Amino acid sequence: MARAIHYNSARSSMPFVAVNCSAVPETLLESELFGHMKGSFTGAMANKAGLFEVANGGTIFLDEIGDTTPMIQVKLLRVIQQQEVRRIGETFSRKLDVRFVSAANRDLRTEGEEGRFRHDLRYRLDVIRIRIPSLRERPEDVPSLARHFWLAAAARVGSDATLTHGVLTALARYHWPGNVRELQNVMAALAVEAPVRGVVRTALLPAVISGTTSVTSARFSAARTQWERRFVEVALARAGGSRTRAARELGLTRQGLLKVLHRVGLQSTDSEKSTY
Repeated sequence: MARAIHYNSARSSMPFVAVNCSAVPETLLESELFGHMKGSFTGAMANKAGLFEVANGGTIFLDEIGDTTPMIQVKLLRVIQQQEVRRIGETFSRKLDVRFVSAANRDLRTEGEEGRFRHDLRYRLDVIRIRIPSLRERPEDVPSLARHFWLAAAARVGSDATLTHGVLTALARYHWPGNVRELQNVMAALAVEAPVRGVVRTALLPAVISGTTSVTSARFSAARTQWERRFVEVALARAGGSRTRAARELGLTRQGLLKVLHRVGLQSTDSEKSTY
């Protein structure tokens, strides 16, 4: 949606810069956004323009802005209010002409009431609000999105297989708690298991989507482990692979989730690379 706004505006010939605020550590996010001067901190070997400067004249998209820390929020507020940015270690500010677009998967009003997001920053951002319905509210869009993600995923693995009507129907029936990202992850996983040519059938879909039972053991302990494994897999898919977010959604600590992952055979140690 942010790209559509940019490329259908008078700024379309200028830069579009997207920043996933939840994916960059706070210590790096400040430097990435605002830039820095040589010698301003350990490792600053040269002057660097921040992403606000890179986006000057165009649009900067701050995705998952609700995950930013209070310190970053204060600095963002100043940039939006003053339309100027100061690099780390610099004594003067640089004027900007940037359109700000931000997105959050949580209600920022509630986040503000609970002390996690500044009210004044929300007021500055909340000029024009666009609510994007979740995927389960628009099942008619699922087949088109699935085909789009499938073509990209299949091209990466060299598959010429096509999706059957049954696959698209099953995808449209599913409630997609992880929204579009979950659909994208499912199509990427499907491409890995799909044949090189021919058709992709519903048997290759995850059981939770195809509607088939995923519990195959007659023993209670084994069946419980299978159910827990699938439950955690779905939570990780909804969280886009982030164990921290998945743990929060499941009501566990991160360490608690790691223990569950070890118990159900998804991951043996904290140092192992996640497969999601």
